[in-house]
Amino acid sequence: MSFDFYTASLCTHEVSFETASLDASAYEIRLQRPPANNRISLYIDGVQVPQSGLDSKAELPFLKPEPYRIQTNKNDLLYVSVGFTAPRFVQLVPGSNVRAKDLAADLQRQLPELDVVAHGGRVVLRSRTPVRGAAFSMHDPRWTDKTSSLPTTARVMAAYSHLGVNPGRFATGRRLFPAWSVERDPLSPLGDKYIRLESPIRNQNPFIQASYVTLSQDCRRCFGSRIEFDYVIEDGTYAEARDVDLLFQEFDKFLFTRIGTHWKWGWLGSNLMNRIGGKGSTGNVTMNSLLTYDVSQAFRTYQNIKSRQDTSAPSQKVTDAEYPLSLGGIDVQMDPTDPTVAIVFVDIVSRSRDPVEIKRVVGTPSSFTLATDPSRKLRLRG
Repeated sequence: MSFDFYTASLCTHEVSFETASLDASAYEIRLQRPPANNRISLYIDGVQVPQSGLDSKAELPFLKPEPYRIQTNKNDLLYVSVGFTAPRFVQLVPGSNVRAKDLAADLQRQLPELDVVAHGGRVVLRSRTPVRGAAFSMHDPRWTDKTSSLPTTARVMAAYSHLGVNPGRFATGRRLFPAWSVERDPLSPLGDKYIRLESPIRNQNPFIQASYVTLSQDCRRCFGSRIEFDYVIEDGTYAEARDVDLLFQEFDKFLFTRIGTHWKWGWLGSNLMNRIGGKGSTGNVTMNSLLTYDVSQAFRTYQNIKSRQDTSAPSQKVTDAEYPLSLGGIDVQMDPTDPTVAIVFVDIVSRSRDPVEIKRVVGTPSSFTLATDPSRKLRLRG
């Protein structure tokens, strides 16, 4: 039984991680192809940037490393304000040899709004989410206790000194990458789009990538054919085409390959793609006849190849389901407003009598063609 890897599939026209360029103004990012919509994923220096921009998390590390000597009623209090809430006292775990990880775990229990970790022998407090502006602070108790007469004030100030915390320190997030929007280019007659930044990027030489969906006529994966030929991975291995699926894939590729373009076998393909858009001597009737002839000629050549494989290659046995027995029907419908576009319907009957139906839009329908298509066939088949 012969097989091949699945290669033919409907193209999604997706462009993935394409390198984009920043213009001289440092505000506009130009894409290599026009995006089909505003759903664009932007990556700057390897980081995905949402349209609202990207901020960092607010972070406040203790400046002094472990071990810590926390004494009850002496240096065992912190005075913390998270967000816009009133500051509150946080009790430190006492001990003469407190490790940073133990102190961080105890603070995490008392400050669930923050992430508290130990890093490099120091305690680090940070906000759970990126934030622009102040997220939390180590409140200075002397702001309200002007005379420093309260016992808690001395305990907080001693703890700050021992841990390495500046009194009144605010932990703030900063803007890493600016917000951006998708704009139409007023100078483009086709209404091409570009990305406009709210402000310049800090890095003067950023590495910019974008993922988006482009138009079929600009797609580098299918080149306007709407059918992509690439390997398909399923469950960690290459998907295989056998029997009727193999017959469909082989003849589809044979029919829609321009004859003479293969680097080794000049006979592989058909004249169908070259014919569409050409001139017929008596209009569309003659053109349809010529296109039907091209399909029939391609089928006879392909059938001859499969017949030789069936008789001369016993190690590649051709099953009844993959052998092209006859053409069941051919229908080529030209677009009445665009001679470069046609819908091709081909029915093949295999030796096992399994029908194989191929339906393809050949050419690239313009937006006008799609808008004025009364039968909606181009919308359904394209």
